[in-house]
Order: sequence, then structure tokens, then C-alpha cells
Amino acid sequence: MVDPIISKKPLLLFIPTLLFAMATWGEEREDALMVPSIIVEGARIEEPATAALKRDENLKGPSTDGGDLLRAFPGVFAGRMGGHGIEPVIRGQSRTRLNILLDGAVVHGGCPNRMDPQTSYGASETYDEIIVIKGVQSVSHGGGGSGGTVLFRRLPPQFTEGDRLQGRAGIGYRGNQNVREASLDVVAGSRKGFIRGIANYSDGENYEDGDGNEVRAAYTEKVGALILGWKPGGNTDLEFSYEANRSDDVLYAGAGMDAPYTDNDTFRFKAIHALGDGLLRRLNAQWSYSTVAHLMDNYSHRTAPAPAMHMRAPSDSDTLSGNLDLEFTAGFVDGKLGIDYWQNQRNAIRHRGTADNVNIIQSYLWPDVSIRSSGLFGEMSLPLGDDTRDDRLLKLGIRYDHVRAHAGKTNATPSDAMGASTKLSPAGLYKTYYGSASNTHTERNVGGFVRFEQGFMNGHGLAYASASRTLRTADATERYMASNNNASDDGRWVGNPFLDPEAHHQLDLGVGINQGKWDLDVGVYYNDVNDYILRARDHGNSGAGNATIYRNVDATLFGGETSFNYHWTGALRSGVTLAYVHGENDTDDIPLAQIPPLEIGLTTNYTGQKWDFGAKLRLVSRQMRADDNAAIGSGLDVGNTAGFETVDIFGAWRPEKHWKVKFGIDNLFDRDFAEHLNRANAFDVAQVQVDEPGRSIWMTIGAEF
Repeated sequence: MVDPIISKKPLLLFIPTLLFAMATWGEEREDALMVPSIIVEGARIEEPATAALKRDENLKGPSTDGGDLLRAFPGVFAGRMGGHGIEPVIRGQSRTRLNILLDGAVVHGGCPNRMDPQTSYGASETYDEIIVIKGVQSVSHGGGGSGGTVLFRRLPPQFTEGDRLQGRAGIGYRGNQNVREASLDVVAGSRKGFIRGIANYSDGENYEDGDGNEVRAAYTEKVGALILGWKPGGNTDLEFSYEANRSDDVLYAGAGMDAPYTDNDTFRFKAIHALGDGLLRRLNAQWSYSTVAHLMDNYSHRTAPAPAMHMRAPSDSDTLSGNLDLEFTAGFVDGKLGIDYWQNQRNAIRHRGTADNVNIIQSYLWPDVSIRSSGLFGEMSLPLGDDTRDDRLLKLGIRYDHVRAHAGKTNATPSDAMGASTKLSPAGLYKTYYGSASNTHTERNVGGFVRFEQGFMNGHGLAYASASRTLRTADATERYMASNNNASDDGRWVGNPFLDPEAHHQLDLGVGINQGKWDLDVGVYYNDVNDYILRARDHGNSGAGNATIYRNVDATLFGGETSFNYHWTGALRSGVTLAYVHGENDTDDIPLAQIPPLEIGLTTNYTGQKWDFGAKLRLVSRQMRADDNAAIGSGLDVGNTAGFETVDIFGAWRPEKHWKVKFGIDNLFDRDFAEHLNRANAFDVAQVQVDEPGRSIWMTIGAEF
């Protein structure tokens, strides 16, 4: 791997040469299409600290899942376990520190080790746009979400007279991983109603890293969705949908197991009723139900470590969620009042045995865990100034969440007697590492935010300051995981039933400017966290080895993000992005694990009438702040990570109005590198860092009708 940020002369020569050539071309083509004013790496910055990526503006090639696509957003990092199931990280935070909604639905994955984070169910070609909201800017997307909110959205079709049928189809290919994808999205209807069908197929094999080593990353994914819309009256819109997502034979280089199947079914119902122009404006309601059935094992797609060590872990996760909110306007005040609810039920059992009999219960990983959250929220926007171009705006939000967690099988004892480590019931594990056991936990959490916005430069600029308090409850793994180990107590992985909720107290400052010729988005944040839920090690405190446990600590996260674009002509723009986050475990006076290093992106894009071209140079600093010693810390980092640089080039051709061909080369110079963010092994709690793909040539062809 390359240790310094920039070390290769060919790369240094390539970038200015390419930029000069594109700038010259841009000067000769003043008749080219105007570029949208603020687009960074394909993601459109709608307002400070908020960005949207529309499907037809995506500059990336075939993406394995939603987490992979989110890398297109500045300041969004990702951890890799294999080719599928990429875990997004925003402001050094992941998992349930991010609120992720799939067309409004809450979907909790089925794997205790997160082979399937929520974004793995967000196949990129099946959604119209993705919105990333960094930090806390609203309380209407659920409790938690201290790092941010990610919204995968499907938009209602817009019909005109005589327009009864709309659709798009596409195919794509990525060479390194031999990814083949195909998608179809067709909608028929009128202003009174519609029926929409979406299908997506993606299949990939193992890829090669920059050194030519094969990396386990194969997968097959099939997605289908049917959406029915009806407008029974002029003020009411109803929508019902069913979506099926099937992932088969997913291989993971960063785990001791693979996933022969993961099946997800999601039902959604939405209703919107406009109430008029009075005090009450609109009523919004949504309901969803998601089921996930998941299997991971260590023998279907690899060789078991020993004849008697064949293991499989079937699991399921069912989530019911809903919300109801009322929008109102009182004078100059716009607001929203609402309630929301979600309930998740999870079960996971790990079995051990021989090749023809893998039925001995080794662990009750999720011992019939249920978590239920009921929320009340309200928010409003209050204008403070009377200048229509340079307005002052005060935004306020508050929410209350009642959370109840319960584990129904804490006294179930495994039947596996093999090995040096005794197999304990979940309650036995909790007592060993926390002194006692509990199967029920209740929280009453209050959070909110205050945000002040000031316009300036005759409406071309916006500055903001925000203070927020966000509480996050422990998830099923953090609170109730009960993983035994056959070889050693050190390999145990035990949740903590007594965890307090995380309390994030965050200050955000930022400014956004759009001057037409150039635009700027700068934001900094400071996050003081009480009772941060830390995945740690026992260090022998219980007298039962160095098991993986959870405990509350105090922590601090701070950092910033910057995006700047300059438009050389109407067709040519260049941009720079920067993202940095610093994480500290204040209780133990050591770095927080899994914090990405400083990253800088340099891009240049040319957009013409028929052709588009672009290039991106990604510079990632070394990360020397690691928590990699399990003897004194958590050991969640593999170690310090070398810096690296990569170059991607891409383009598009529009031969006709409704056709578009996209092409590109990722990692042009075939660099061998790995992100600092790694994932935990599902089998023995070891940490594994997976190399990223080497040079990848890709192409997609899309048509609209």
C-alpha cells in the first residue's frame, strides 16, 4: 500500500494534463448545456449539510447496493465486508446512529453481525433519489440519528394529458467483479391513479485488488416492487406497495461465514390529505411492515475449519413501523406535529455439528429480542426578519420517545458441550460479565434542536448555527447479543442489558453560498456524547477471559466538511471536497475506533449536449489514531492505515434524446489499498480489513420512454 497521500509522478502529471485539456474544450464549446449550479460528485447540494442524488444524475457505474452508492456523497464513508452489504458512515457514526428510511419504511437487517445493513436493501436503480441530511436538522425522521439521516425515496409519477405510459430500462457491466445488472421501471396511469412495476437484477463475482489477489465478494441480488396509487378525490393521495428483495450466495472476505440467502419482503401504505389553506394544511400517514429471513454459515461456500466445526446461524427480523403527522401554518409560522412508532422482533440461533448434522445449538445470538419505540414530536419554522432575500429563520424541534426492550429466551441453555469454553445461556453470559441479568429495559428519552439561519448576499448565501440533543437506544446486538465460543472465553461476544441510551449534545455551524460562477458549502460540528455505547473487551475483569462486551463511556466527536465548485464555463466545472472527523473515548483517554481519516476529493466535469466527461482524484490521509489493542482497548481497528490516492474517470454519451450511455474506469492506476473502516468477523470477533477493488472498467446503457 502507498503510505504518503501522493507519491506517484504519473498521477501528478495526469491530473493537470486532464484538467487543462477539459478546460480548453470547455472554452471552445460555449453552446453546451448549462450545468446545475451545485453538484458535487453527482450529488446535488440542496442546502447546507444536505445533498440529494437523483437517479439520472448518478455519475457512478453499477453499484452493488445502496451503501456502495452513498460513497458518491461528500463526507460519506463506508466499511466493506465483501461485495455486498457496504456499511455507510457519516461524521464517524454508523449503524443506528444514522436514521435510514427506505421509501419511508424502517427495515432492520437480519444478521447479528450486519452482513445486511439497512442500505443493503436500497438497490440504487429502484429508487428515484437519495437524500443525505448530515447532523440533526429535523425530529420527524425518528429518534436517534445523531450522525444524520438517509432517505431513499420513490417519487409519485407526474402525468400530463395523453401521457399514459412512462418507463426506463437499463443494463450495466463492471469488468473487475464481472458485475452484470439489468433494471426495468414502468408506470401506467393518469392523474387519478397509477400502477408501477420495478425490477432489478444484479450479479457479481469475486474481484481482484490492486495487487491481483482475489477477494471474496460474489453475490446475486433480485429486487421486484409493485406500487399502486389512487387519487380518490382532489385532495387525497393513497399508495400501496409490495417489495421483494432476494440476495443469494453472498460471499464475505471479512467474515468467517457467508450468506446463502437473505430474503426481505416489505409492505407499505401511504396516505396524504390536503386540508386547504387555513391553519391546518396537510395530513400525512404511513405504515410499513418488513420481514427479513437470513442464513449465514461456514460451509456452503467455503471449507469448514474442522469436521465437527460446521456452523450455521439462521435468523429473522420483523419490523412494523408507522407515522402520522399534521402540517400547519399559523401566520408566518410553519410547523408539524406527529407521532411515530416502530417495533422490531429478532431471533438468531447458531448451530454446530458435522457436515450432515448441523443441529447442535451453540448460541442463542438474539434470544427472541423485541424493541419497541413510540415517539411524539413537533417542529416549527419561525421567520424573524422581513427582508424577502436575506431572511432570518428560527427552527425548533422537540421529541419524546418511550422505548421498551425485552428478550424472551434469556434462560434458554445451548446443548453444545464441545470445547474448552462452557456454553452458557444468555442470562448466564450477562451474569458472568455484568454481575446480573435482566430481560427487560425501559427508557423515556427527550431530545430536540434549535437552529438559527441567516440569509445574506441578497439571497445567495445562508449561514446557520444549530444546537441539538439526540438520544439513541442500544440495538438488539448491543443489548442482548449472547455468543458463546467453543475454543476460548476470549471469543465470546455478549451484549449488555443495562446500557443507558447515548446522549449526543451537538453544535453545528455552517455557511452555504451560491454565486452562480462558484458555490461553497462549509460545515463544522462538535458532538459531546454522554454514555456512548462502546463495543469493548472485558480485559479479564469478570475472570472469564477477554470477551467482547459493551459499556457506556463518555466520548467526543468533532470535525467538518467542505465542498467548493468553480464553473469555468457553462459546461465545465471543477470542485474540491474535504471531510475530517476526530473521535475520542474520553473515559479511557484513547481514540474511538472506526473513525475515517482526512479525505480530499478533486473533481472536474464537462457536460455537453451529447458528451460528458469527468475525473476524480481521491486523496486519503493515513490514519494514525487507532484503537487496535484488544488487551487495553477495544481492538476494533485492525491497526494504523496507510494513506492512498486513486483516480476515477467517467463519461456519458447521449446519442438520442431518450438514450444515455455511461462509461468509466474506477481506480485507473490499479492502486492496492484498503479503507481504514473494517468490519468484525461474525465467527470469532476478530477484525478483518478488506482490500478495495483494483482497476474496474464499467459501462451502463439506459433508455427512457
